[in-house]
Amino acid sequence: METQRTDWALIGLLWTTGLLAAAQFAKLTFTLDGVQAAYQNQPAPLAVSAVSVVGILGGAVAGFFVGKIGARRAVLWAVAMSAVVSLVQGQKMPFEWFMLTRIVEGFGHILLVVALPTMMVALAKPSDKSVVMGIWGTFFGVGYALLALAVPVVEAWGGLRAVYRAHGVLLALIFPLVWFVLPKVMNAGGKMPNIVALHRSIYANPRYFAPALGHGIYTSIFIALVAFLPSALDAVWLMPVLPLANLSGTFASGFIAKRVPASKLSVYGFATGIVLFALLGLTGSITVAVLALIFTGLTAGANFAAVPELNSEPQDQARANGAMAQIGNIGTFIGTPIYALVAGNLWGIAGVSVVICVAGMIFAGLAYRTARMSAE
Repeated sequence: METQRTDWALIGLLWTTGLLAAAQFAKLTFTLDGVQAAYQNQPAPLAVSAVSVVGILGGAVAGFFVGKIGARRAVLWAVAMSAVVSLVQGQKMPFEWFMLTRIVEGFGHILLVVALPTMMVALAKPSDKSVVMGIWGTFFGVGYALLALAVPVVEAWGGLRAVYRAHGVLLALIFPLVWFVLPKVMNAGGKMPNIVALHRSIYANPRYFAPALGHGIYTSIFIALVAFLPSALDAVWLMPVLPLANLSGTFASGFIAKRVPASKLSVYGFATGIVLFALLGLTGSITVAVLALIFTGLTAGANFAAVPELNSEPQDQARANGAMAQIGNIGTFIGTPIYALVAGNLWGIAGVSVVICVAGMIFAGLAYRTARMSAE
């Protein structure tokens, strides 16, 4: 599906749906104290990571599955499933059942983060594809920022369970909109390969895995820095500022990628991060910290924009987005424990960040170079 006119209204609806996908993580993050109080002596933090585990195990599968059933059908199934699960979470239940709902919710989340960007790219004319993917790259940060404002209000009004019911209601309300207006993207069909062959087909193709590798290295930094850097700088007020700084870089990347190949822009962001995080460790400057988040955000958006740069067909984009989801969840899962080892130590946080950015510049850089060569 190739278009010569960008459907910004429909892209906006898909991005809004993406905010509700981000809320699948954020609603647990911002109600974790309440969940722990409701389920005393239970490992409540595991309810947050349950969605990540599904992404780690099923990201690549989701990319092929979306290609098989079509992006429209995948979005509809995922929104409906997620709405039902959220409404169920709004009821009192044993912890084991609550964890089960989180795992089921993880399947809806992974379908959304694969199918939504695939549809958004298909609805954009060629010159706008990088911009659209830069916009998509902001969904997680914007979703977190909005939930940070909304959750305390809803919880104060109706209690812990009201947050989950509200999320379910919003998903239920958006379902008829996407049902009526979403076009078909990709012809459904094709045979699903076995799991081993599926992963081999993705990770043997640099056009699929290069953006995912850059994305996974980035995700190991973002959430951990937002969690630990403000305290290390003795500036707790930075907690909402750092995501906004990161978002500004992510948003700008889509426009910059119209002139600079996104696959190169991602590596430039990592290289700049090396310098800025080293300066942060030396100076403890809040300004440098904000700049470091801006440039890591630039890398985040560039990784998303590199998907259509390296893959012109929607089926290929879905597979690349599946790899993005899989490796991105691995980065999210391992990044926070690594940073927790140096929490409160600015030198340690800056040092870990420098090492990760060096890894991004080298390994993602080599993967992107190979991908560009294979795409020629």
